[in-house]
Amino acid sequence: MANEFPDAIVTGIDMSSVFPTTIIPGNCRFIQHNIIQGLPFPDNHFDLVYQRLLIAGLTPANWIAVVAELERVTKPGGWIELVEVDGFGGNNGPSTAKIWGWVQTAFAARGMDTLVGRQPGLANLLKQANVANVRHDILKLPTGEHGGKIGTLLMENEHSFWNAMTPVLLHAGGADKYELERAMDESRAELEKYKSYHIFYNAYGQKRERSQGMEKEEEEAGKGSWSRPSRPVAL
Repeated sequence: MANEFPDAIVTGIDMSSVFPTTIIPGNCRFIQHNIIQGLPFPDNHFDLVYQRLLIAGLTPANWIAVVAELERVTKPGGWIELVEVDGFGGNNGPSTAKIWGWVQTAFAARGMDTLVGRQPGLANLLKQANVANVRHDILKLPTGEHGGKIGTLLMENEHSFWNAMTPVLLHAGGADKYELERAMDESRAELEKYKSYHIFYNAYGQKRERSQGMEKEEEEAGKGSWSRPSRPVAL
């Protein structure tokens, strides 16, 4: 994004120091920080705030507080965008469904909801934070060789995730070691047989301008207008 928008100042945040160390554009910086602790920026700071793939790190209460923080640091008229993956997906075979069930159980034990994209939904989270002009999309991406290059990458990412999660699935997900290994072996063939897919949720909206009364009336009357940002200063 920093290369695509050279006039923008792009700030990336992660709680782990997984940032690139070479070939960093001059208009890009990275900060190691836990978003649950609030954002280290003043009010009305960014033109665009973009957050993705935190279903495994936020409780339902965290979600409300975090989206409120995203709204706080966005400039009036600026945009907020959320992207999340569904914690179960679609057209799963029996072994694949069993694995995702263990994943849900393990995260539920930690207070996480991997189906937040369904309920309450990203659009509703934005609306609860008083964000205007909210729109949302649902993308279904084929997982496995039947999905081409992207589908193959999703399959490999899926299995890498399951492998990394193995200790948690055994201790908190209710999985048996040998049953888990067998399910993971069978899942690759199931992806092709059942034409499985990942579900991605995308929601975006605009921080209200200071003249909130008139804007809100226009929105409720269906007269509000919206557009994608073109020259963002992004988080």
